[in-house]
Amino acid sequence: MQPVPDEVLRAEALFASHLQASDPMSTEIVDDTVATVLRCDGPGECAARMAYEFGEHPDTAVRRMRWARRTVRRLEPSDSG
Repeated sequence: MQPVPDEVLRAEALFASHLQASDPMSTEIVDDTVATVLRCDGPGECAARMAYEFGEHPDTAVRRMRWARRTVRRLEPSDSG
């Protein structure tokens, strides 16, 4: 099994989080949110939430994943975490 790149894992966790595209974003907010989601739910739960959303609401899930990926690319993780 291939390891999942950090960027993908972070985007999946951001997708599964409570944050919205309209929320103010900073590297610290994204880092903290991603870390909390991964610690509490784990990568498997993030993938399950994504699968559910893509099955139930594919139009909004695509937009949310695009937002999550753009946000993760734009706001690189800090070195303090």
